Amino acid sequence: MKRIFFSFFLFIMIGMIGLQYAQPLLISKPLQEYYRQAYLDYWRDLTRGTFHLLLNELAALPPAEQQQRLQQLQSRFGYPITLTDRDQLTLSPAEQEQLNSLLIVVKNNGSLFYRLIPASNKVITMGPINDLDLSLQIDLLAWAMITLLFGLLAILWARPLWLKLKEISRAAQAFGQGDFSARANLPQRSTLAPLAETFNNMAGRIQQLIASHKELTRAISHELRTPISRIRFSLEMAQSSLEEAKRQNYLVEISRDVDELEDLVSELLSYARFDRETPALHKEEQLMAPWLLLVVKEIKPVLARATVSCLISEEAEAITANIAPRYMARAVSNLMINAGKYSESRIIVRLEKGEKCCLIHIDDDGPGIPMADRERIFEPFVRLDASRTKDTGGHGLGLAIVKQIITLHGGTVSVESSPLGGARFTLSW
Repeated sequence: MKRIFFSFFLFIMIGMIGLQYAQPLLISKPLQEYYRQAYLDYWRDLTRGTFHLLLNELAALPPAEQQQRLQQLQSRFGYPITLTDRDQLTLSPAEQEQLNSLLIVVKNNGSLFYRLIPASNKVITMGPINDLDLSLQIDLLAWAMITLLFGLLAILWARPLWLKLKEISRAAQAFGQGDFSARANLPQRSTLAPLAETFNNMAGRIQQLIASHKELTRAISHELRTPISRIRFSLEMAQSSLEEAKRQNYLVEISRDVDELEDLVSELLSYARFDRETPALHKEEQLMAPWLLLVVKEIKPVLARATVSCLISEEAEAITANIAPRYMARAVSNLMINAGKYSESRIIVRLEKGEKCCLIHIDDDGPGIPMADRERIFEPFVRLDASRTKDTGGHGLGLAIVKQIITLHGGTVSVESSPLGGARFTLSW
């Protein structure tokens, strides 16, 4: 709190002292010049009556007695009054002209005044008038009071700010010590609320990444252990088998498990690349109908047990979309492969034009997906089929990759019941 208090307090005080010294040059002097004539008229009005009375006193006296009369009147004035020869005065041409016009000449910012006695060379001098000089004492007292006042205000301002910063610091320290649920709780009206919200968002993202990393590590260890165990078993059986035919069957099983490991590593690398950073998408305007027909044609051989058809609505035949063709093809392929694992006999891919969006539906006639699991299946390593065979299980990454790709395109992927009785996955962007 000391740092906050002193930084704010010194900033205010240095600023005020700077303004105190800059004010005469920046404000007072220009204003005095601007209102100079008004000041002159004001001082002349103040002294006009006094000069009039003095002129009346001296008018009836010969010049030799005028100075003596002023000396007699001096005791009634709190400042000097004298008679001075005109030639002894230092006046500017403009002031000489004012004196000739029988105007009161104002000197030294209103502390000295001259008035010519008509038909003579004598000038009544009134002043200098000394102001009561308590400026130093007043300034010291004023600055002492200002310092105390702003010190109190700085404390009132700094303490709530310090308490809020302390709350953010507490949350950061707890988070740094391993409490990943720690958050900074500040009122929404607080000036530091945006900082606290930024910290909380960062903490939430880090907590999510750590949890994802733990889940990923656990899932990878499980996924790798299964085919490795099968490979080890097949190797042992192949080594102990005396029949060549059985040995060849075990080698075929090992080859399949190696292929599964290769697929798993490829999927893991793809998922990690999307999850770690945003890849550079080279988007281009694509006529969607021929592009989708080509994607379906290329993936058909993989889905040999199901009849695959591609339907394009009439209004969608000319639709174009801004996509990264390779990545979007990966998303469609993953959805078709997923449909192929669970379909009975039919898969239909549809292209439709939605309201300000492009839609691709992948329908199958399989068992469908329960309502409670329709959000969860897009998370990595989530499989609804607990029995998971080599043919239908997969690794639980295909749909997670689909979601990453469509999110990078600014769209969404969803699942609902299909008109064929199974599941309908929809890409929308």
